[in-house]
Amino acid sequence: MSTAPALRTAGTALVLLAWQAAGVTGVMGPAIVPPTQIVSGMLSDGAAFYGAHIPITLQSAAAGYLWGNLIAIACAATVIAVPWLEKVILHVGIASACVPLIAVAPILAAMFSGPGTSAIMAGLSVFFTTLVSTVNGLRQADRTSEDVVRAYGGGRYLVLRKVQSPAALPGILTALRIAVPAALLGTVIGEFMGQERGLGAALVVAQQSSDVERTWGITLVCATVALIGFLGVGLVERLATPWAVQAREAP
Repeated sequence: MSTAPALRTAGTALVLLAWQAAGVTGVMGPAIVPPTQIVSGMLSDGAAFYGAHIPITLQSAAAGYLWGNLIAIACAATVIAVPWLEKVILHVGIASACVPLIAVAPILAAMFSGPGTSAIMAGLSVFFTTLVSTVNGLRQADRTSEDVVRAYGGGRYLVLRKVQSPAALPGILTALRIAVPAALLGTVIGEFMGQERGLGAALVVAQQSSDVERTWGITLVCATVALIGFLGVGLVERLATPWAVQAREAP
């Protein structure tokens, strides 16, 4: 019987106990609030507070997640189908990954209004990871299968559709799983730029008013939302590509 779950549970419990002790004693300063106090504050704020902000953040994150990943997958397919465009597309992807999001956010906020900025930030956050993972997956297709399709008269696009795309599916789903917290992070950063609602906007207000308890609560909610999305896409990955998951988890 594997001891990994027990070790993870014990490690989590130790971290929470240490966090509680540091918060109660104040040994690390007033910025470290005990988890029990954070949870109490979250319950006090309740659905009235979080219900006004979570849907706005989720809407922007979902839009950016969808379009950012779709564009990344389309660009990856273009790299394979039109090889001479590879350097241009990959350089654009590298540039999108290298520019700090916090530096891009003010520019986008000046160009777009409201949730549009957050959605674009979410799209930028997921683009590069999905692009690289999809390109690598498409290139790992079985060469013999590609040759069979070509032998029967299939062209580059038929090979892409029949052989390379199915081979890339495990890599694409893994990238989509990683993209969930990235999209949420990009959205929250985008909401820093003067928006009135959203978890990022609420986080800025809590920081400005020195409400440490609420700041921690919003951060915990963001982490929980990201974890739920991460696990949800992971479940889809297990159902859609069980062979890849088994191969990855095999000792």
